[in-house]
Amino acid sequence: MGKHAHVRHPKEVVQEAKNSRRRDNKLLYFNDIVLEWITNHVLASVILFDIALIVPLLTLKAPDSVKITLGVISGSWIQWWALPALQRSQNKTQAQNDAKAEVDHETLTYLAKLQDEQMTELKGIAEILRNLKNK
Repeated sequence: MGKHAHVRHPKEVVQEAKNSRRRDNKLLYFNDIVLEWITNHVLASVILFDIALIVPLLTLKAPDSVKITLGVISGSWIQWWALPALQRSQNKTQAQNDAKAEVDHETLTYLAKLQDEQMTELKGIAEILRNLKNK
């Protein structure tokens, strides 16, 4: 579907926000890039690492204290990486939802103005027809 002069796509709004962040604060912009890369690439490997550590613990012939210690380390490891990544995902989703709401509002405002213009035009046409009928 082609672009429309009065209707923007939510991705355009998100990109404008990124560009603004890039201009206003380069540190935050590069932080976003690093967080996105971590979210997309490291999280899956961390989860696989966690599974690879926990599954052998079930069959490992070791004292329970060792198993508990390794389990705590594993749990801490996933919290260090998973929770920030989940927060990043939530922030990204919220930004997309905000962009969608903004674009919807712009579109509805444009349609309302267009409707007002059409109604004004129709009233003018009706007035002209009434004047012609009365002559």
